[in-house]
Amino acid sequence: MARTSYEIRAEKFARQLSKMFEGCVYRIDFMRKIAEYNRTHVRKLRYDYGVSRIAIIRSDYVIKFDYQAVDRWADGRAGNCMKEEEVYKKAVRDGMEYLLAKTKVLHLNGLTCSIMPKINHVNDDRRNWRDYCTCDEFRWLVSNLCDLHWGNVGYRNRKVCVIDYAFVM
Repeated sequence: MARTSYEIRAEKFARQLSKMFEGCVYRIDFMRKIAEYNRTHVRKLRYDYGVSRIAIIRSDYVIKFDYQAVDRWADGRAGNCMKEEEVYKKAVRDGMEYLLAKTKVLHLNGLTCSIMPKINHVNDDRRNWRDYCTCDEFRWLVSNLCDLHWGNVGYRNRKVCVIDYAFVM
């Protein structure tokens, strides 16, 4: 039997999670629901978070849920799933989409989320992402993205692959 694509499995799981996360507004709300889930399930939810989104990390995909940022980021500058989708579409138009993890936005149970493939070697501070792109690729990245650091990039096919590119000016 053929295995389904990560996109199909991620979308199915995102639907389940959106029911669990219904009504969550702030990061703490999502974290409480994750803690409840992890107390009652054998396969625990692995997650990470930033200023405005929480990412559920699975073996071959990631699901990001928007939440209301607070403090100095409450103005929306940190971006969200929709902003990330805009940047990805621009990358496609510019022929640079291979430098970004593909994103697909979903609106489920009053929440906005996105799915993307899991990219390896994220947070690898032994690598310098600049060494994994050409001059043209480097120029495109620094001209279109603001938050390029080892925590937001991984590597795929000997190239840099940005996993978080919602924060743009």
